[in-house]
Amino acid sequence: MKNFIFTLIVLALALPGKATTLSDKAEISVLTCSPGKELYSLFGHTAIRVHDPEQDLDVVFNYGTFDFDTPHFYLKFAQGLLPYQLSTSHFQSFMYSYMMEERSVYSQRLQLDSLQRQKLFDLLLENYKPENRSYLYNFLYDNCTTRVRDILVDCSPAAIDWNTPDLDKNFWNLLDEYLGASPWVHWGIHTILGQRGNRTATPFQYMFLPDYLMFGLNTATMQGEDLAEKAALLYEAPDREAETPWYFSPLFVFGAGVALLIALMWKTQSLGLLNGIAFAAFLFSGIVGCLLVFLGGFTEHPITAPNWNILWANPLNLFVMPFLLRRQLPRFAAIYLRVYMLILFVALPVWVVCQPAVPMPSVFLILLLLYLCLRLRAKKMGITA
Repeated sequence: MKNFIFTLIVLALALPGKATTLSDKAEISVLTCSPGKELYSLFGHTAIRVHDPEQDLDVVFNYGTFDFDTPHFYLKFAQGLLPYQLSTSHFQSFMYSYMMEERSVYSQRLQLDSLQRQKLFDLLLENYKPENRSYLYNFLYDNCTTRVRDILVDCSPAAIDWNTPDLDKNFWNLLDEYLGASPWVHWGIHTILGQRGNRTATPFQYMFLPDYLMFGLNTATMQGEDLAEKAALLYEAPDREAETPWYFSPLFVFGAGVALLIALMWKTQSLGLLNGIAFAAFLFSGIVGCLLVFLGGFTEHPITAPNWNILWANPLNLFVMPFLLRRQLPRFAAIYLRVYMLILFVALPVWVVCQPAVPMPSVFLILLLLYLCLRLRAKKMGITA
């Protein structure tokens, strides 16, 4: 009930003709929240707090919310067409939710004069109007953090010097810093991101990540003065343990598959087991291939194409897959498998040359796994028309 009344108050403030003037004691801060356990929270979060004790105002503006009741929610999310919204909450409620999720929260008070604070607050209220609050979310270029960064730029009377060092990092490098405890997510992101993820990001672009905006604010100046105070810890979350055991990691799983195939090659004549492994490998690679085609050709995501993973993750594998269980292949399936085997043989050096930014040992193991499936099947029974 309290949050409902609070939302009504903020809505009233955002109505035309109801502009609110902040008092001299008002403070505006940028809040940075550490990564969470869920996929959507793995990279952290950024919000803006407006605190005016004289008006009993303590509101958090949050650009990172979405509505699960949006029609065709999952399809729009996959297509990159899901609208995100600017929402508000009371600061205490905001803190409580992050404490329950055990995510640390940092605050940086902006060192703005009264005119700059008022301009920023007015912009936030303008953005909160029903006709303005929704926007088309883009993970790398237009998200909850870039919105905060950009509104600070918009309300500043002079250019902000972020003083952020150029670390010569591409987007893959930046994302990888948050994926050490989630190896399957790491593998998945590297699989679906295309060659454009290899682009070197500028220091200004680093700040699509909450931590990098916090680091940028720590060093940012405007007209020779600090833009914000150094980050202060509001809540420190307990340390987390690694979530995925090493024996469930992609590297181990794919490596075990390769080892099993090598053992089959020398130790057994079990065609049924070989066919089962080949069937599973082609099913997996075909499904991944369909996902790559969808993301690269039918969505608004900016860096999902071109994607060299299509060399091994070919959607046509799903059509050929049933024929792998036969003793004699149709002619078209035999030709396809020969061509696919040649592609896999060439794919290793192509990968090294075209997509070298981040080592992906599991990709080499996948290529080897598929190649061995075909070679071993040819050795056991031949690929004949």
